[in-house]
Amino acid sequence: MEWRKLKTFIILILLLVNGFLLVLVVARSQEAAQYERSALAQTVKVLERSGIYADHASLSAADSLVPLSAGRDLERELQIAQALLGKGRIQAENQGGGLYFYHNGNGELSVRAGGELSAQLTGDSDQPVSGSLERHAADLLKKAGIDAEQIDVSEDDEWTRVRFRQLWNGAPVFSCQVEFAYRGRALASIQGVLLTAGSGTAEDGQAMTLPTALLRFLDEVTATGDVCSSIQSMQAGYRGTVQSLSGGVRLTPVWLVATDTASYYLDCVTGSLTRASDQ
Repeated sequence: MEWRKLKTFIILILLLVNGFLLVLVVARSQEAAQYERSALAQTVKVLERSGIYADHASLSAADSLVPLSAGRDLERELQIAQALLGKGRIQAENQGGGLYFYHNGNGELSVRAGGELSAQLTGDSDQPVSGSLERHAADLLKKAGIDAEQIDVSEDDEWTRVRFRQLWNGAPVFSCQVEFAYRGRALASIQGVLLTAGSGTAEDGQAMTLPTALLRFLDEVTATGDVCSSIQSMQAGYRGTVQSLSGGVRLTPVWLVATDTASYYLDCVTGSLTRASDQ
């Protein structure tokens, strides 16, 4: 047989093998998806028999979330201070104990280990904001290099308060929220928690499957004696805890489980359950 014909024959065989492997992978993927749907449906029935209703559409998996450790990034923190305080050279002072103080002619910003911050604004920043206050706050976070989603906006007498939640690689960080307080149409203060780390290091641990998490939630709620009749939403995200005065933070993957009576944090790795009293 001529080499050219033999080569063509070999290529055809390889194509057929690749096609077969592709069909096999797709079939197994569909079987796995079907198994997951079936397992979730059975788990929801178990919840219902225990008096807790859960809508499939309100539940979200956490497959892509792993525990992370993130260090404090002072250069990024300075960028945040510059964005929030506005034009003018920023003076930075290390107050000790993990506290840094930033200030210029527009105001002052204090940032503690773990990202807790407080800003009081004066000077040029006291000028009225034109346009949407929500957009103004969102633009400040964008300039600071912070990815965030708006939670709500409230008005009280002459004050308007706009709250945002920080996102980490698209996932909400439930413990990192910041509030912009406007008096009239002038930004007066900023309070909350923002992670200043530029990146995170993955740690050991893998998120449990959604059916397993639901069963763990049922066990934990039953053990604590809490009562609820429905799971209204189950959103995957992170909670941050301070590891050291140097500003190191551990991001723990959790589900924020909202029921008709209370909200809970369910650890995606260990399954431990705690009340979300700050929600």
